[in-house]
Amino acid sequence: MLLVVDANIVCSALVGGRLTDLFLSQKLKLVAPELIFEELKKHKEELKQKSKLSEEEFEILLAILERRIKIIPMDEFVDLFDEAEEILEEHIKDAPYVALALKLKCSFWTYEKRLLRTKKIKSLTTEEVAKEIKQFFI
Repeated sequence: MLLVVDANIVCSALVGGRLTDLFLSQKLKLVAPELIFEELKKHKEELKQKSKLSEEEFEILLAILERRIKIIPMDEFVDLFDEAEEILEEHIKDAPYVALALKLKCSFWTYEKRLLRTKKIKSLTTEEVAKEIKQFFI
């Protein structure tokens, strides 16, 4: 299953818990705009503190996630930014993620309630992703 993954979902996986198993599922093909890891690195210290991981453990987990998520250059979907911004209305910081989902005609894995309500793109919660791939999820 091809999914555009939101930075907040990746943050949750870095902090630990139930998401990490989903990220490792071979049933998922995860993609994101090239800016995702820049966003994560801005919040590295906060994420490290919340995760209670050592520097080395955090870097290993981050490296695993970087290998699992295929990065797509912005120039491949920049033509869809206007449409993405229209879908997002005022909250346009997620435009690269929505534009990528539009380009690939795939679902968007997110926590953002306003995106989960839109009919223009299919957005899935973590529970819905787990159900789609029939992976046990507590």
